[in-house]
Amino acid sequence: MSIDPRDAALQSACPAVPVPRFGELPPAPPGQRVLLARNGTFLEVTRSWLRCVFKLASSPAKPPLPYGDMQEQLSFAFGVIPLRLLDEFVAHGRRALPNEAAGALLFSKTRGTLRLVVHEALQSGPAAIRYRIDRMEADEELAIDLHTHGFLGACWSATDDADDQGVKVCGVFGNLDRVRPTAAFRLAVNGYFRRLPHPWERQEQTREVDLQDRCPTLASMGFEAHSQWNI
Repeated sequence: MSIDPRDAALQSACPAVPVPRFGELPPAPPGQRVLLARNGTFLEVTRSWLRCVFKLASSPAKPPLPYGDMQEQLSFAFGVIPLRLLDEFVAHGRRALPNEAAGALLFSKTRGTLRLVVHEALQSGPAAIRYRIDRMEADEELAIDLHTHGFLGACWSATDDADDQGVKVCGVFGNLDRVRPTAAFRLAVNGYFRRLPHPWERQEQTREVDLQDRCPTLASMGFEAHSQWNI
């Protein structure tokens, strides 16, 4: 019996791969795949700037499956977000008050670095914004989507949930009239959201973090390469 070509296309776009019990899991090309492990079913998503593995469902202890175990993982090719880029975006958001502002951090595949772009507002107000997205360079990919909430607090609205599709890190800054605005960050994977620590959360927990050179939003807050999610 031949496979339906529509199923073949879907399985090619998102194959199911058993996790080896003894050997190494082959590296994944950009895209996504389902990992079948002894301890559950996982989804692995790979981009030029991202590799994440999160658990979809647990497997029963019996009957045992002849696969290896898998753990949730999250790593970023750029390591950590430079705080100066977020400071620059927050400064732009303050200038736009009382209206919202929007921008993005783009990842260069050749340089392995991020750069900030601020989107041109077509229509903006204290609770919404429409904007134009400029064309990216050939080697660039959207990594972090940013916007502000003006005088309002940082939170995720139903509009944000509808907009935050695809695969990206999302960040929102609110209360821009304060010395330290509020912030919220999350990883979006095709409608699935996983909370990430915001840039000042670590400083609120400990004063030992140096915020002058880098932002502890990612790797320096426990999201080091192949580290387990602990939030």
